[in-house]
Amino acid sequence: MMSLRAWIYLLLLSSFWGASFYFIEVGLEHLSPVWLVSLRLISGAICLCAWLTITSVSLPYQLAFWRDCLVMGVLNNLAPFCLIAWGQLSVTGGMASILNANTAFIGVLVSALFLKTEPLRVNRVAGVIIGVSGVAVAIGVNPLSGETGSVWGQLAIVLATLFYALAGVWGRVRLSSYQAVQGACGMLLCSAVLSVPLALLLSGQPSVSLLQSAHLGTLVVLILGIGLLGTAMAYPLYFKVLELAGASNLLLVTIIVPVFALSLDALLLGQLVSWSAMAGFGLVAFGLSVMDGRLYHRKDSSDSR
Repeated sequence: MMSLRAWIYLLLLSSFWGASFYFIEVGLEHLSPVWLVSLRLISGAICLCAWLTITSVSLPYQLAFWRDCLVMGVLNNLAPFCLIAWGQLSVTGGMASILNANTAFIGVLVSALFLKTEPLRVNRVAGVIIGVSGVAVAIGVNPLSGETGSVWGQLAIVLATLFYALAGVWGRVRLSSYQAVQGACGMLLCSAVLSVPLALLLSGQPSVSLLQSAHLGTLVVLILGIGLLGTAMAYPLYFKVLELAGASNLLLVTIIVPVFALSLDALLLGQLVSWSAMAGFGLVAFGLSVMDGRLYHRKDSSDSR
């Protein structure tokens, strides 16, 4: 059973990541997807560097550390952030959060492929099948009958989950010997540096509309929302929940994030949740529960009583 402290951290993490989908929707009204990602990475890196300075934690200087952080930054930040932001040009934040839950299912397959310590088991295979079916239901029975932009946006977000899964394996193999906050800061710094030339190449110079007095409030909200909360504070929280509650309980974040994202979409943007999205979310949540053995553990414990 998780402690109250672990639950608080888990709910905070879920709310931060759930809200980030809403902030992306707001940011896309003023910035291109790549420049929005660059703003997120730069502000997140600055905040996390400030935290390291306050806590007197230094970053390793070895070339191997920065090489591994560079790869991690591309896999865990730059590539998936850009794909999700681009996808949200045609997909709501709530739907994006449901599709993002595919990370857990792809992660099981990728881990089994590259890590000997993560073999496929019956419950994991069953959970993956149920969960991926839920993602398909959320997209729709016949997605090609909808708008082409929406279909490509959904596929982009699903592709982002593959990068997250690969990042999970890379992080365990290459960065597990460092402090979590060191790895998080290193990958954010590397991805932030890469994001600027990428944004210039793909989108040209950023719009200056956010620097106008009428939009300065929006700029501050974006920096606080996706830079501070959704990035700089989220990663240390993620590793803290992993430490306090373990990997299986950490999967609960994947279930709770869409709840916050869908709620914010409905309350602040007036977006209605489709029945297919709700049904898909239900299957995703059930698939996650089956995959980590949560249902079987509860059944076994009740039988023992």
